[in-house]
Amino acid sequence: MARKIIITFLINLFLMSYSRADSNIYVLNNTDEVINVFSSGDSNIISGDGIDVIEPYQYFKVSKLSRYSNIESGKSYYFFIFLGYEHLTLALKLDGNLLGSNMSFTLTDPETTHVSGFKSDRNIYSSSKGEFQYYYKASYTGGYDDVTFVVDRKKVIEPYSKNNIRVLTYNVWMLPYIGSNMNLRDDKIVNETKEYDVVFMQEVFRRENENEIYATMREHFEYRSEKLDGGGSNTYDGGVVTFSKFPIIAQSQHVFDNCIGTDCAADKGVLYTKILKDGRNFHFLNLHLGSWNSQKHRDVRILQIYEIKSFLEQLNIPDDEPIILGGDFNIAKHKFPLDFSMLLDSLNLLEPTLSGPLEYSYDPVVNINLAGGDVSERERLDYLLYVDNGAVASSKASIEVLRTFDTDMWGIWDLSDHLAVSGTFYVH
Repeated sequence: MARKIIITFLINLFLMSYSRADSNIYVLNNTDEVINVFSSGDSNIISGDGIDVIEPYQYFKVSKLSRYSNIESGKSYYFFIFLGYEHLTLALKLDGNLLGSNMSFTLTDPETTHVSGFKSDRNIYSSSKGEFQYYYKASYTGGYDDVTFVVDRKKVIEPYSKNNIRVLTYNVWMLPYIGSNMNLRDDKIVNETKEYDVVFMQEVFRRENENEIYATMREHFEYRSEKLDGGGSNTYDGGVVTFSKFPIIAQSQHVFDNCIGTDCAADKGVLYTKILKDGRNFHFLNLHLGSWNSQKHRDVRILQIYEIKSFLEQLNIPDDEPIILGGDFNIAKHKFPLDFSMLLDSLNLLEPTLSGPLEYSYDPVVNINLAGGDVSERERLDYLLYVDNGAVASSKASIEVLRTFDTDMWGIWDLSDHLAVSGTFYVH
């Protein structure tokens, strides 16, 4: 009986290992351009996954390597993931043995014939070519390791000028019991936001993460607003805060009177700051409106827009000074375009021209934190807008994917469940 149990166990163990007798190869395109993928090597061992084009900021399995079938002991096999001559190529080597194969990998320049420096551990390695930075790593799966190859290109933001101001808005998802990996993400946000003049944040709720964000942002932003807070006994404060490299010379806030459902547990509203940059006043409204898209929730959002209108009128801002609004509006521009039009009309706002390949700030196709979500959930919720009073001569905006490739965030990468929105506003 014992012998049968042992034999059964060994057979099951073999079947389990055989069922995961492959190594998957993934590519993350962390650039704003399409990348073409071509896999080469022994076709009895490597097979494609039907992916030969990777859209900007997307992540796909591109190939699969058999680690057991069709491999001879004592023989070496080479495979290449080619992305074009402007990029480095991922080279993989399988060394056959009696139990299957050992895998190693490296990056090589396709314009050379020399391939060396193969790695076989699970550390993160990096290299560069031209304007691109590359990261690659093997990851434990329970069977044979998988390998991920990252192509990264950091975006260069608009240069500083006396006649412009560079703004970023970001819902950072520091929400107790809901946000993921908050203690890993909080101190990394600064590296992706530090080049801007003004940064709006929403959902800075969890206290320990709030403290870490404040400490790291202080290294690059001398000025910080007070946090939006109704001052009562609500479950959460407003979670809205503004950082600036230029003096904040006035500030005030308004917590919405109108709310519905779970949104009433937080002091959502609007935070106003007046910032003096190069002798010129800029006025900013950082806000977070109510969530969800039922008719009742949308009706409440409309009431909140009118509260913003009243608050803005009470500020008595001179007509010749720029007024910029930003944050998580929760207004689904693509699903409910009339709601967005009503926002613009009610507050006399203009939207900067959107550049770049992305159009959604809530995007399960791009954002790893939303992986598995329905494609129909892709939506624009976050905006930077400005009042049409003639003070802003021109503007532009783009959706920004804020990621880190540090060890403790490998495979997660995205620093929030929202993407950020950047904007540059030019004044006369």
